[in-house]
Amino acid sequence: MLLEALLLVVTVFLAIYWKVTRQFNFFAERGIPHIRPSFPFGSEAFKKLIYQKIKFVDLDATIIEEAPKDEKVFGFFVFGQPNFFVNDFELAKRMFIKDFDFFADRRQNESTDEILNNFLTNLSGEKWKYVRSLFSSVFTSGKLKLMTKHIVKVGDRFEEFIGEAATKDKEIVLKEACGFMTLDSIATAVFGIESDSMKNPENTFRTMALRLVGAPGYRENFIYLVLKNLFIFIMPKLAKMTNISAMNKTASNFFVDIIKKAFAQRLEGGARRNDMIDILTDEIKASKENIGKDTEQGEGKETSKVEMDTETVLISNALIFFFAGFDTTNFGLALCIHSLAVHPDHQEKVYQEISESLEHGDDELTFEKIQDLKYLDMFVSESFRVSDNITAQERQCTKDYTVPGTNIIIPKGRMVKIYTRSFNLDPQHFRNPAEFDPENFLPENQPNKFAYTTFGHGPRNCIGLRYALLTIKVALVSLLRKHRIVRCEKTGDVLTFSVKNNSFEGGIVKAVPR
Repeated sequence: MLLEALLLVVTVFLAIYWKVTRQFNFFAERGIPHIRPSFPFGSEAFKKLIYQKIKFVDLDATIIEEAPKDEKVFGFFVFGQPNFFVNDFELAKRMFIKDFDFFADRRQNESTDEILNNFLTNLSGEKWKYVRSLFSSVFTSGKLKLMTKHIVKVGDRFEEFIGEAATKDKEIVLKEACGFMTLDSIATAVFGIESDSMKNPENTFRTMALRLVGAPGYRENFIYLVLKNLFIFIMPKLAKMTNISAMNKTASNFFVDIIKKAFAQRLEGGARRNDMIDILTDEIKASKENIGKDTEQGEGKETSKVEMDTETVLISNALIFFFAGFDTTNFGLALCIHSLAVHPDHQEKVYQEISESLEHGDDELTFEKIQDLKYLDMFVSESFRVSDNITAQERQCTKDYTVPGTNIIIPKGRMVKIYTRSFNLDPQHFRNPAEFDPENFLPENQPNKFAYTTFGHGPRNCIGLRYALLTIKVALVSLLRKHRIVRCEKTGDVLTFSVKNNSFEGGIVKAVPR
């Protein structure tokens, strides 16, 4: 019995070893510069990351340190998977825009869950184009203008929350405070739900939301979560066969049920709120009308297939708007508030602009007034630019691509990591890259728009960027009209996102009344 168990262990180990190492000669056989791999982590940087010798935000810089010197394109390994690394501005620009057809997809996550499979980030080809086009209509200026009043109401509650902390001289934990603002904005503008998390932080909507994004105290065991995600990453097909999902099923089912009920009520003629549910309901109705027209013209068969999937697609992407937008907008707002604290001179300039725009203290905040706050816009952009939390973007090669000026061929299906952090720090792209200076984005200073990569570039850029910026600006205006943000003993010089703790290191500030 002991011998049989030992043979089983050895067999499993050998199978894993073969699975991980079978492509270790991928780059060497093709004469491509690369980082030498080792079992089981692949490139050394991932070993350091797993053993917590480096932070996640330092991963890409560590890969570059280990890479062959002065190579614009080289190979590295994520466990057993050969990946390409691009460290060149002009090539990155070409891949994102001119040669986009070769890099049109993101990393695909196979699943038995149809909701997950229909996430915009998981779609490819014609289906991605259709859904991208469908959802682009949600984020036009006209549609965002309709949503603004809902976000402004949340901004007013955010100001009251900050005001209470200021009165009591309490520390403001940005992860929590910005999470309240972001979550309630999404709840009202997307789901049509008034969730006052600032007064009732343990409401069901927020609890389920925190479970969905894996917040501390609400997520599964961290070690289990890491192992599960590694399993999904290394063996996606087996994960699909065994029905293992990256999402918390209880939480995702909760939100799916909310979205389904909301769609059903609006389709039946419920009251309009001019939120995302209303806008997407309009798309469903328009789709059904088009199906009828196409059927009369003898084209109903193919269109009906799209119609059968339309509601699932819309529900999926209403969900991913929350799933992908909550933590990112939360962190973006936190970066801006942290910048207010550590750069009080620029905070004062932002405040002066707001005061001049809103001459009366009770003046209504509108979409148009927010768009007119040019210095605020530059301040937000600069807060993102100086952050080193977003260092690269991934794309999947969709057809064999010959790297211009080389003999390197990136085969179809391979992942490409495009390093972007260096773009923000290059004096060729920004007038004063080493300092926090919102005037880096003044038109007369000729900032290189492509070098600013926070929201990505090309057709695969962040579809919700205008909504995220609107939420952040509403929060900042609401906050600064009556308060100043100041440093405290726990305020860090920089704000860093900790993947392990799902927290913002250095992200504690205070507010004082004006």
